[in-house]
Amino acid sequence: MITDKKVQRAKTMYLEFLKKKNDYIKASLRASRAGLAAGTGGNISVRLSGDRMLVKPSGITLGEAGEDNLIITDLDGNLIEGTLKPTKETLLHGGLYRSYPQIGAIVHVHPVCSIAVANRFDKMELVTKQMKQIMDVPVPVCKIKNNTIDAAGMDLIDGLFRDCQELPCFLLEEHGLVAMGKTAVDACYIAELVEENAKVFWAVSRQ
Repeated sequence: MITDKKVQRAKTMYLEFLKKKNDYIKASLRASRAGLAAGTGGNISVRLSGDRMLVKPSGITLGEAGEDNLIITDLDGNLIEGTLKPTKETLLHGGLYRSYPQIGAIVHVHPVCSIAVANRFDKMELVTKQMKQIMDVPVPVCKIKNNTIDAAGMDLIDGLFRDCQELPCFLLEEHGLVAMGKTAVDACYIAELVEENAKVFWAVSRQ
């Protein structure tokens, strides 16, 4: 028998899902307009209830993410809702959600200066006031050579969190940056600040 409480619970869950989906689309379009990833590169995810996540399918640009192509997977990347192929980075997203409950959304993008810094340095010092407001340690660089994050790569990433449990971002050698927040828009803001810091850091380091 369907009770009023069940109906209300279902309505609440649906409205929460819509809120997260709209947050995803807003962040994805913002990241695209900011030029944080070329072509179909980069991926964003939002944590959903029941160990699920909303992700961009493979082969879709950040600017194309919308109502008709976002998909839902479990934390292992198995497709639950949708017909398109999940992003290759589901292990990265799912692994972070599984290990760190404070993370509500993840933005993984490939901006040029962040990649340049990650290729040359082991960490990125904070050289802008904005970055100093969101963290008080240098942005760590994870030296992973694979095109996608595998189990060994996740072990390296977990090591970064052992040094800073509330880490909001990190860099990946040859692979850009990963920013995390309570919402996708929050994570996107952090990604923008990381790339801005990378531009200044790169300029200063070459003097």
